[in-house]
Amino acid sequence: MAGVEVVRVPPEAAALRKPRLRVPDVVAPTLLLFAGSLALGMFAAWLALEHLASPMVTVPMHVAAIFGMFVVTHECVHHAMGRLTWLNDVAGRLAIPFVSVLSGFPGARYVHLEQHRVQDGGEHLTPWNVRGPAWQLPLRWMLTDFWHAWAYLRRTAGRPQAEAAETLVMLTLLPGTLAAVIWAGHGWALLVVYLLPQRIALGLAAWWFDWYPRRLPPDAYSYHRVHSRHPSLPFYRYPQAWRAERMVSPAAPPAACPGVFHTLTVSSVRPLTRCAVEVGFAVPPRLRDEFAFTPGQHVVLRAMIDGEPVARPYAISSCPGELRVAVKRIPGGLMSTYATTRLRAGDRLDVRPPSGGFTVSPAREVVAIAAGVGISPVLPMLSHLLATSPRSRATLLYVNRSGADTMFADELSALVRRFEGRLRVEHFRTDERDPVLRQARSTFDSIASALVIPDERYHAGPLDTRRLGSWLDCRLHPAKIDEWLLCAPRDIAGPVRALLAEHHVPADAVRDERFCEPVS
Repeated sequence: MAGVEVVRVPPEAAALRKPRLRVPDVVAPTLLLFAGSLALGMFAAWLALEHLASPMVTVPMHVAAIFGMFVVTHECVHHAMGRLTWLNDVAGRLAIPFVSVLSGFPGARYVHLEQHRVQDGGEHLTPWNVRGPAWQLPLRWMLTDFWHAWAYLRRTAGRPQAEAAETLVMLTLLPGTLAAVIWAGHGWALLVVYLLPQRIALGLAAWWFDWYPRRLPPDAYSYHRVHSRHPSLPFYRYPQAWRAERMVSPAAPPAACPGVFHTLTVSSVRPLTRCAVEVGFAVPPRLRDEFAFTPGQHVVLRAMIDGEPVARPYAISSCPGELRVAVKRIPGGLMSTYATTRLRAGDRLDVRPPSGGFTVSPAREVVAIAAGVGISPVLPMLSHLLATSPRSRATLLYVNRSGADTMFADELSALVRRFEGRLRVEHFRTDERDPVLRQARSTFDSIASALVIPDERYHAGPLDTRRLGSWLDCRLHPAKIDEWLLCAPRDIAGPVRALLAEHHVPADAVRDERFCEPVS
């Protein structure tokens, strides 16, 4: 990809992330489950306290109500009760006292999401529920909230002060309230109405959601497996996601064999910056189907350079109908140096047909974050999306050193004008002495004085996590974004991904193409 190494997504993995279903502002089934569980619990408590039914009747009712609250809490932890952040936060805080006597909602959310981050190198916290002597497991299941409280307390030093304070308050308030109820002589009622049903419900939840799914055959339907792949999908849509995944056939042959190269003629070599060019290729009619692509994909170029065979992947920088790639010169890079200094129209290169899973689906709101050469696949993705989906809107955060190093600057400005009001571009320039930046500021000031808010703006300094966090809180509103596109070096992409996770952006809503610099 433009002189950098593309980290490829296996075709089957790319296919499995396709069934991304839009979550409404409010997930009605989860809201109804919350209301129904609350009503059932209150009704059972009335029967028990008025001695209208025996514990043999009321305890199972309370277990069912608390089990429902457990599901609601889990949905809110994953921001799956709807796109409204405040709704997830409020419902989660209201539901969690039914589930645990020790947990605050923000602390429980952090510990549970850490479990999901185990694949990224996080510490696995689940063995408490699934490992150990068989005779211990039921007790472990019923005390799982004690384990999670202890796991959180071990990590309070690195957590936000407000989150830690709320957790500590709940750790004091709930047990203190229970102690006061027992002191007042209502210990038996507390046991029958709250403590015993809660322990039974936690035991059932740990068995059903943690232990039992790990004993199922690999091809059997499992709530746990679907949830692991689609953590932000509402629970009632899991069967739908499972069926969609099973329709994908990893053994199906691809449209074009990824190992076959075809010799194509270079139709154009257009300078983009002082060290980057865009190379166009003439695709003969007999190969057009094989070289059909989806914006965001890449091709592999191969050439014999100074007697050495070199093959490198590059992102396609054009929309369907033309085949062009952007190449940025890397110091010491054989292919990138050759393409930016010696390649001419009429030359011939071996090109492998397009491939890659970095694509965008028709979405209402999209945010793209690109740095430098990372704009190469993002530009056609945004252009194609806005042209084919009239209701789509997009925001691009584009980081460069200076205006002279900015690739496709004119094309971006033309897109902003073409899709007026639907595309917003925010440029971040790390070189604050950049003359283009000063000129843009002057232009911005004159426009602002005319009370016109431009859709293309310029900002001095990098897009670091502090600045991006402020944008997420005040301007971008993650709950309203359907899809995120990320194409930047690891030192930018890693912190951005972590920050998006902290703002409850679902992992399957982030499409990224990662690259590293020292590659030719």
